Amino acid sequence: MTVPSLASDHIHDISAAASHTAVTRNNGNNGNNASYANNASNANNARIEQDSQPVSPLATLSLLASDLAGEFALEPLLRRILRNAVELLHCHSGSICTIDATAGHYRKEVDLDVGCRSGEVFPLDEGVTGAVVRAGGPIGFDQYSLVPGGHIQPSDLRYSRAVIGVPIRLGPAIVGACVVFGDAPSRRFDTDDVQLLELFAIHAAVAIANSRVLNVPTAAQIPGLTTRELQVTTFLERGWPDKLIARELGISAKTVEKHVGTILRKSGARSRAEVAARVIRGDPGIQ
Repeated sequence: MTVPSLASDHIHDISAAASHTAVTRNNGNNGNNASYANNASNANNARIEQDSQPVSPLATLSLLASDLAGEFALEPLLRRILRNAVELLHCHSGSICTIDATAGHYRKEVDLDVGCRSGEVFPLDEGVTGAVVRAGGPIGFDQYSLVPGGHIQPSDLRYSRAVIGVPIRLGPAIVGACVVFGDAPSRRFDTDDVQLLELFAIHAAVAIANSRVLNVPTAAQIPGLTTRELQVTTFLERGWPDKLIARELGISAKTVEKHVGTILRKSGARSRAEVAARVIRGDPGIQ
């Protein structure tokens, strides 16, 4: 199967948007903001040089491009995009959301080490994603506590740490947001961080476009499964074993095994292969 032309048609517009944005940084000092002009051509000189065994952003992005050519299920692609973005920024947690501007809300599609109600829907006047939409571009906060309508509790370490969000664009429209949390109290995000995260946002935009064109089933379209069960089902479709699924989702193989059993029971399928076949046909048979 080839990648639909719709996704590639947007790449130029997306790239141009990423090259001419400004990040708004809020440090909480009477609402004073500082703007930083950025140029995406410098993104390859991002912070990865600090690593003792540096990973090339270009190599990572090339691998993601290969994934986009052969995988159309949205959740695993967004999870892989987010995981690589977080790692190259030397952080540990983040999220990717999709936006429904007409309905006035956004959906938390994937998160890493955030526990911020992944799979739920929130109004566009809440959270970092809402702030990205209002800013019309990248935005950063020196502390998450400054985020209007934030969802993280004061008891969470991230509440007092920096956070950055960049828009995911299809043409002029903002269809989502990539959000990354600082990994230490002293961490502040800079222009290089913005540029690098914007490159991952381009890949997320292509993944979202492909999913929409092909009408790939999502959690909202398949009743009966929890968000975690749908994640496991997506990997069953790809023929992944429990241990590999566990590593990708950050859970134990035993937990994956339990989810598989629940999926089989809910679907009435007799095997993992039958579940995969139903998903591929777009007829999971979930009751």
